[in-house]
Amino acid sequence: MDCGEVRRLLKQGVIPGSASAERAVLGFHLSGCVECRAYRERLQEDLLAELLIHDPQPAARTYTPAPPAESRQPRSAVGKALWYAGLALLMTIVLVPLIVLGQAALSIYHIHRNVQAMIVPSPVPVAGAPTATPTKVPAQTPRPSIPALTLPPPPPSTTPIRPVTTTPPPTPTQAAPPAGGPVNILLLGSDRRPDESDPSRTDSIIIARIDPQRHRVALLSLPRDLWVEIPGYGQTRLNAANVWGQIYGEPGGGVALVRKTVSNLLGIPIDYTIYVDFQGFIDMIDALGGVTVDVNKEIYDPAFPTMDYGYTEAHFLPGPQHMDGATALMFSRIRHPDSDFARMRRQQQVLGGILAQLRDQNALESLERIDAVSTALRDYVKTDIPEDRMLGLAWALRDFTPGKIEHYVLDENMVSFGVGEDRWAEVARPSALEGLVRKLLGQLAQQ
Repeated sequence: MDCGEVRRLLKQGVIPGSASAERAVLGFHLSGCVECRAYRERLQEDLLAELLIHDPQPAARTYTPAPPAESRQPRSAVGKALWYAGLALLMTIVLVPLIVLGQAALSIYHIHRNVQAMIVPSPVPVAGAPTATPTKVPAQTPRPSIPALTLPPPPPSTTPIRPVTTTPPPTPTQAAPPAGGPVNILLLGSDRRPDESDPSRTDSIIIARIDPQRHRVALLSLPRDLWVEIPGYGQTRLNAANVWGQIYGEPGGGVALVRKTVSNLLGIPIDYTIYVDFQGFIDMIDALGGVTVDVNKEIYDPAFPTMDYGYTEAHFLPGPQHMDGATALMFSRIRHPDSDFARMRRQQQVLGGILAQLRDQNALESLERIDAVSTALRDYVKTDIPEDRMLGLAWALRDFTPGKIEHYVLDENMVSFGVGEDRWAEVARPSALEGLVRKLLGQLAQQ
């Protein structure tokens, strides 16, 4: 609701309240907009002045004792109007802030409940934290069979797939990142469709480096077809790690195996993870009211694959475009007109648009948005970021602007193609990853 709509409602006599969605949004806008509050006060003052002008009593009055209660005459119409106007002004001054604060408290409670539903224990034990007693695995437990269409082709590497074991390998202990210090967060986007239950690949793999002290955010995207060493499984494409971790029952599931793989690949700790699927992405964007993305060139795909296993036409014209959730997902997934590397850049654009959309709201409207977003995400997102750490990062970066995000991609100039019979696998060129990691950590200037 913009200022023009708010002032139109105020002229019509609409007052903030909780009786309708329109009045509630009006109250939220007034609480955050100084100009509209001043406009409303001027309307009230004009109303009182107009009533006083029509008061038939002379300006100079003499004092006369009030008659006994039983002999008092009923108030005049003007007197009643003044009394009701004063009462309405008092209620506005006292009740509206209480309603707004009550709504804010309710939103905070909802956000807390939603965030708690998304948080899962970290698969990496934190140094000094109590550890749970592991569940015993029955002896001679066979591994489940591998669905033919789920896993990628067998890797041609001579590194063997690890044999069946009756106990999982020990998980290394990782020190918790210090409060206020930089953190590395692994963002994983799954390609799982709403009606699928089989293990899914990771369609998007992004490492976010957030440094509150330096007021810095950097993003590094890795190709899903990057040829890597998956700990305990051998060499294959990076997006297979999530599938294998789910099928073989890795502690922490597929996300934990992707985490270990990326950490080993880059040589840096991964402090936290965030995992979201297609539906969660759509619902998040819709709850934000959409995102605006500046499309740098025309993109056209006559046969874009849909979530119901069909095909549709995808077409984006150059220039800023406001996208709903389904459109933003299409923009983030489309790759046939150019490449997977261009798609990774588009995914980072959408992330910047999400941050910008939150930044464009005032504090209370942002709270309402976050409530809606967290409600939309609670069934589709899993993370191991503690709630207090989320709040700390959000507070530290409250003045951060999306234009300051540093964007890095392991792109087509940094890889070679083909490993054995897999001609589309991508192998990072020597020192390419090392240079990107140094940029991610802020050890090299952005180029």
